[in-house]
Amino acid sequence: MTSILLENTIKHLKALVAFDTSNPPRKIHESGIIDYLTEHLSDAQVEILDYGNGSINVYAVKGQPKYLFNFHIDTVPVAQGWKSDPFTLVVKDDQACGLGSCDIKGAAACFLACVEQGLNDYAVLFSSDEEYGNSLCVKSFLQQKHNYQGVIVAEPTQCKAVTAHRGVATAEVSFTAESGHSSEPRALSENAIHQATAWMTQAIEWATQQLGNHYQNLKGTCLNLGKIEGGIKPNIIAPNVTLQMGIRPLPGDDPEQKLQEMVRAIKVNHPVTVTAKFIAPSFPLKLSNKHSNQEPSSNALLANKLGLELSEPVNFWTEAALFSAAGYPAIVYGPGNIDKAHTANEWVALRDLETVVSNYWRILGND
Repeated sequence: MTSILLENTIKHLKALVAFDTSNPPRKIHESGIIDYLTEHLSDAQVEILDYGNGSINVYAVKGQPKYLFNFHIDTVPVAQGWKSDPFTLVVKDDQACGLGSCDIKGAAACFLACVEQGLNDYAVLFSSDEEYGNSLCVKSFLQQKHNYQGVIVAEPTQCKAVTAHRGVATAEVSFTAESGHSSEPRALSENAIHQATAWMTQAIEWATQQLGNHYQNLKGTCLNLGKIEGGIKPNIIAPNVTLQMGIRPLPGDDPEQKLQEMVRAIKVNHPVTVTAKFIAPSFPLKLSNKHSNQEPSSNALLANKLGLELSEPVNFWTEAALFSAAGYPAIVYGPGNIDKAHTANEWVALRDLETVVSNYWRILGND
């Protein structure tokens, strides 16, 4: 059975990779993937929910499933450096290479292979805007309560169940000054670029001080000063600077509160505007005695119930945090390694696909 499942997984993965679902430009319907999914879920009750601008859910239910499987079908845009056509799956040296093969069409192909082989009960949500960064699909789905004992969210986890990861808070920080000649002494303190430099220096110091906090293998709050724009030329006091930055707090920390904590810790001599952008909860959202390092969380209990090997907490964020915050036990589980995602020549190991499709088959009650 395993060989048949793997063969069908590769077949579906070739088809899924061929659909250009890169995000942006978010041409999900135009790619043809929605038609492909509905065709191969024809034995279930299928609901297509289009929220506009490329945010589409394909929700299928058959029988009386215990668990919901979630796969995002969008990918990042094509990176520079591909040695082959990103939309043509190349299977070679026990690897399947193609855009989205690792993140996370490989897992979606595993699920479709199980459906093709025959399932009595299953529930699956294919969403299309995870890479866009607003998670409208999952947030909209969660506006209604569903009766599932747990949710399996597919991301590259090297075939281990992730039960905890960091949250995310991004922000835009604006600095302003009165422009003028660079020879004016006030340039030293007022120049918007100088203000931004002082602010960023303190932000780095704050993040360094956070390294004393930890959750299992994770230390501190990650900080990334991602993009800075502003200024005019060397002999003009820079009047405006905009900084785009983000932090990733530990599991159990509130990302928005952590962002506010950082901003309060930074001392400024001139007005600074900090506008929060993407805020995403940590996984799990809150820690208690039940969710301590000693006691297994509901997420870990779900992984144990499903017979999956546990992973250490990871740094990257997933939409499992949204399901968890809504009250569902959830895990992150899928083939591939995150370091192969979002890169040129993205690939997933065939042995990972084989492991995951076998576990899907078992979890879905067909062992």
